[in-house]
Amino acid sequence: MKKIGPRQAAGRRRHHENTGLAAGAATLCLATLSMFAPGLAAAQPGPKASSTWPQAYSVQEDNGAGALVLTTPYCTVEHDLKKGGAITRIRLTHGKAANLLVRPIETRLLDANGAVLTDLRDAAPKVTHRQAGLNEIVTVECALVDQEGRASGVRVKSTFEYRWGYVKVHREFLVPAGGVRVREVCLLSTILAPSMTDYGYREGLTEEERAPPFSFGSNRWGKLRLGQPADRPLQTRYVPRSMIFADPGVEGLEWFVGSDLSQWDLQLTGRRGQGQCLLQPSQDPPGLALSVSPLSGADAVALTNTFAFDFYLAVPLLEGHAQRPWLHTSFNRNKGNWVAAEEIQRWAAKGYQTVHCHNDGDYYDDGLFWRDGAYPPYPDMDRYDKVLQECRKVGIRTATYFSDKELHPSTKEFQEHGAEWGRKNRKGDLQHNFFRGKSEFGAQMCLRSGWLEFLKLSIDRVLKNHPLDGVYYDWNVALFCCNPAHEAKQAANAPAGGQGGHGGHWDIDELLDLMEWTRNRVGPNGLVIIHNTTTPMVATENFADYVVATEWGYKKWTDRAPDLQALPLEWSLAGARARGVISYGTIDSKAPPRLHRQFALQAFLGGVAPWPASDQTFELLPLFRPLGDLESYRFADWRNQAVSLSDARCASAIYSRPGEAYLLLANLDQDAKEITCALHPEKLPYPLERPVAATRLAANPGAGTAGAAPAAGPDDAAASKLDVGQLVGQGVKLSLPGDGALLIQVR
Repeated sequence: MKKIGPRQAAGRRRHHENTGLAAGAATLCLATLSMFAPGLAAAQPGPKASSTWPQAYSVQEDNGAGALVLTTPYCTVEHDLKKGGAITRIRLTHGKAANLLVRPIETRLLDANGAVLTDLRDAAPKVTHRQAGLNEIVTVECALVDQEGRASGVRVKSTFEYRWGYVKVHREFLVPAGGVRVREVCLLSTILAPSMTDYGYREGLTEEERAPPFSFGSNRWGKLRLGQPADRPLQTRYVPRSMIFADPGVEGLEWFVGSDLSQWDLQLTGRRGQGQCLLQPSQDPPGLALSVSPLSGADAVALTNTFAFDFYLAVPLLEGHAQRPWLHTSFNRNKGNWVAAEEIQRWAAKGYQTVHCHNDGDYYDDGLFWRDGAYPPYPDMDRYDKVLQECRKVGIRTATYFSDKELHPSTKEFQEHGAEWGRKNRKGDLQHNFFRGKSEFGAQMCLRSGWLEFLKLSIDRVLKNHPLDGVYYDWNVALFCCNPAHEAKQAANAPAGGQGGHGGHWDIDELLDLMEWTRNRVGPNGLVIIHNTTTPMVATENFADYVVATEWGYKKWTDRAPDLQALPLEWSLAGARARGVISYGTIDSKAPPRLHRQFALQAFLGGVAPWPASDQTFELLPLFRPLGDLESYRFADWRNQAVSLSDARCASAIYSRPGEAYLLLANLDQDAKEITCALHPEKLPYPLERPVAATRLAANPGAGTAGAAPAAGPDDAAASKLDVGQLVGQGVKLSLPGDGALLIQVR
């Protein structure tokens, strides 16, 4: 995702994933990349659908136990039919926690007298469910009951629309005649598993609170760990637009509001800032207490009409295996000097898996670039097609850049609909994204308008007319907008004037629509790449094959790489998708060259890959050759508890499968180190009961060099046997090269 401002064409390189569209592609790959061969074979016609492709839910209703359970191969959600039909369990099939919820997701009111009225005390809610295509619709109607079991007269009707990887919840409060006076309306109250220590949230602020008119709304990141007093609770009077919680690299849970923000900001009082979002430690039971209330205050408010809210819950769809490093590059027209077939063959031989055309600006001052929304972009589209065809011949998958938010002003569609579709501030201004003076990427549009359907048309006509495998989406993010033409309805209590007479909106409903449409359009084996720097979102990433992250928004690397603990949550998030972490936006241009190697080391320790794939990436890849098919392993990143190292600037990652594990050890300092390494085999992803052998494979010889020979395999002379008893006991002594890594095989 480009940050508005100057940008060099050299900084726009990208990389892709090979699914073996050509039978002979594997012969072009070097032996050092033989770990990808199983992936090539698996990608032939008829592979098993991955978690990116929507599937039907399985539903079990057990009235005796009082449970309604919805499952897919990747997650399980349970409603308690004796506790108001509330969601009481969320479990990821390939996750770690038995339940991401320590307590059920409660809906409650606090009345004027201080009594708590909750759905959890209704032991006989009315619950129905029905199938709608692949989706499942669960409807729950229940009473809000006080502590003595008395019904308040207020009923809540909730519709849970189970879609792929997320649930859309429409919650309607049915108020009795005469109304009710309340101090709090809480849509969600729960305690999360204590392992969900890292979080991010997108603030619910607007220009009214002096947010920049076209604020991007990047996540604000935090940690909340039990027993860590330095970790401060989160409390805000403005309901966040989204919240993401994670056991980093392992699993996560996401909550976010629907597109109609007036529901949360203005519906109940007509004034913003009357709610509360609170995240704080819970000791009994242990966990992280979360509550989201659009109304929370000392003064009682009279509610006389039915009112409703829309929000979502989402989980990352984990496949339970390690990700193969994603190796990607890009191309553009380059003044007509299109990529030659010989260069594409070199790409394949080197191991690039995917490539995309990225030409969204007039980098060469020749007026020939792919204007967002325009078609066709070039006078020589036959040569564009030739590049795509040559990539297909060697098994490299291809995509083309689309911006979810930009439409170029030169297009007929902008001239006819720009004001209608545009993302506007409260003054009615439209934001244009410029680079190099008056050169322009495009004007910002809002998906909550006719822009969504035109964007789909634009994408569809490109895919129909050119031999592409899929798409690359930039600006894959929901953004706040004040264009009143996009309001589905005006909140009944919304004040006149200001922000166009409405509370503003964002386009998250429409972004999800676009992602579902995209996956359906490219098919189960098509290619979807999304870029969402500083705004990772598991609900949208579930439909993507690859995710690009970290282009901007974080402290630059200058003279030293940060500690692993300081890397952003989006670096690997929950590990559900192969990720590319951008180095050109992270490493300062004047930083020493060794930081690029450090970047690659830290990427591999996190289970991700540098993006675009750097020389240092290819230097380190031979380390993985002895493993063969990486997807036959489970991965544990540098936070694993199975390996103990004696030096704080050294770290490990693990590839584990039944009967075998590989330990990747890395030195994050430039000087060689002598360290002690101990293995706790019972803590491996696949525990080893009685390890019988350990082999130290050759350290990567490319440390500090421009090129690298393949690392040694278990039978190579450079490999050496280790005392396995000592390894799983007090530890073995090892030498780690500076800015380098080695591999240990344990059986």
